[in-house]
Amino acid sequence: MNDTDRKNIDQSIYYKLLFLTTPVLYIFIAWKIFELYHFSLITQLVLFSLPVIAGLYIKSKDKDMSKNSQSILQTMSFYSILFFLALNVSFDFSKPLSKVYLITDKAISTEEKTDSDGYSEITNYQFMTIPKEKMNPVPFWKDVSATEHTDIYPTTDHHNPTKTFLIIQNMKYEILDKKFKIIRDKNSDGYLRSYYLKEYTKPDVINVRRKTYNQFGKGDYLDIETYPGLFGIGWTYYHWKHNHYYQ
Repeated sequence: MNDTDRKNIDQSIYYKLLFLTTPVLYIFIAWKIFELYHFSLITQLVLFSLPVIAGLYIKSKDKDMSKNSQSILQTMSFYSILFFLALNVSFDFSKPLSKVYLITDKAISTEEKTDSDGYSEITNYQFMTIPKEKMNPVPFWKDVSATEHTDIYPTTDHHNPTKTFLIIQNMKYEILDKKFKIIRDKNSDGYLRSYYLKEYTKPDVINVRRKTYNQFGKGDYLDIETYPGLFGIGWTYYHWKHNHYYQ
């Protein structure tokens, strides 16, 4: 358009303002789009490097095209990949694979890594979660004979110091209540230990980004929707529901 109007956009104050704001705008757009994808660090670096290489190639063609055309093509080269990734999300009307989790705890851990580049530490942001289908197991009463099951006793573990558990036939249950029954017969007296039990579900560990880690807390519900993408490039969207009454 500027070539047609025979105007030099370099002399326009609006173009100069756009030149100053474009880097900030580009970083913001790239950051928001990459939040939806699970690209590795190497893939992200490649996707950032390709526009730079294309821009330098266009700039080297000083003798073949006008300065205005160079500026327009350089801008297009930087936004073409982001535009493609945005189309992959915006027009993906497929039904997502949805998984709902209850966050029971969260933790930050470091992982040591040694490769050809030397020693490095990787920070992992983790949620301990329980899938929705396993959130509410039905409690039940269980009688445990003191004479037949002398090895079954309530225990605690370091992950849940405030709760008491019982392991029966390699299955772990949380004790909600308990009582004792005295049994009398002709030869001797005995008793039954009765426990009100709820099946314990071992939390799944999910690694998330730091921003997602900071958004959610213990007792919140996390809904992870995974989409196949319009062009076959999978992306993920996170929904959350805060629950401040979790015990």
